[in-house]
Amino acid sequence: MDNDLQIGEKIRKQRIKANLTQEKLAEYSDLSINFISKLERGQKKNISILKLNAICRALEISISELLQEESNISLAHLTPSSLQLIHELQTLDRPDCESISQHILLLLDDFKMIYR
Repeated sequence: MDNDLQIGEKIRKQRIKANLTQEKLAEYSDLSINFISKLERGQKKNISILKLNAICRALEISISELLQEESNISLAHLTPSSLQLIHELQTLDRPDCESISQHILLLLDDFKMIYR
């Protein structure tokens, strides 16, 4: 699947999640309905960062939120401490993140053996 279609699909998913019609998204982003429609169908091959930003503002999300890869992990059920742990790991460089993650996993294994 090419990136143009992926961006359009992601915009469509976010639009639906925000309970917006294409018409409302077009109005809120000051773009044409035709542009939004073609973008969502992957028929629009070029989008400027300004237009992408306008769409994201209308959807009340950041560009990075729109473009991030979808994950099979649902964050909705995580506790505040779990979310903070994920955030802290994301601030580390890759080797440190891996090292700390390995230690945490070992602690979890020990916890499971002792308390289950």
